Amino acid sequence: MVSQVSEQRLTRARNRRGEGTKLRSELIEAARRLLTTAEHESEVSIRAVTRAAGTAPQSFYLQFANIEELLQEVYALEFQLQREALLAATADASDPIAALRALCRAYYDYAQQYPGRYRAMTAVRGRAHDALDPAQFPGMPIFALTVTAVDAALAAAGRHDTNPHTATASLWAWLHGIIVLRADRPAFPWPPADDMLDGMIAHFLAAPYPLLPSQ
Repeated sequence: MVSQVSEQRLTRARNRRGEGTKLRSELIEAARRLLTTAEHESEVSIRAVTRAAGTAPQSFYLQFANIEELLQEVYALEFQLQREALLAATADASDPIAALRALCRAYYDYAQQYPGRYRAMTAVRGRAHDALDPAQFPGMPIFALTVTAVDAALAAAGRHDTNPHTATASLWAWLHGIIVLRADRPAFPWPPADDMLDGMIAHFLAAPYPLLPSQ
């Protein structure tokens, strides 16, 4: 019986042209859906993903080596979609400070429009990623885009003594805090989002940050 089953697996018909790509897309979409409600990455298992995609667990390995490879691709896709939204929002900005304001507003709007996606990108607890080079983190292209915008806005505001990386990390924390608190405490009498974001930018550009390492 074992040899017969093994022979059947070895002689399994290949996917017709295009079916492999379709299966890969279905697995990615299934993982994306699962991540929107998961508390931890471990809930997004191979069995859970294939069940959600309506396929057998064995078929998973025709597309991905392991669940980590799938999740890396899922996160990369999510952050790329967000990055495209930020780029579109800042394309016509009149000056660097306006560009930073537009980027922050677009980041906020993205979280409102796609709360499940945003939660998966920022709130689902996952691996510590200790073994990964930070440059490999899926969200680094967005962070790098924001560093560039922050550096230009600080320069336009006359701030040339600031570490852009530290300043960007602080801005991200402020912006994420506004998003999460407004979502978690909707009954609180919050000021309009535009007022909060404009105030955040004004304080951010005026706040002291650690000096550049060379200084």
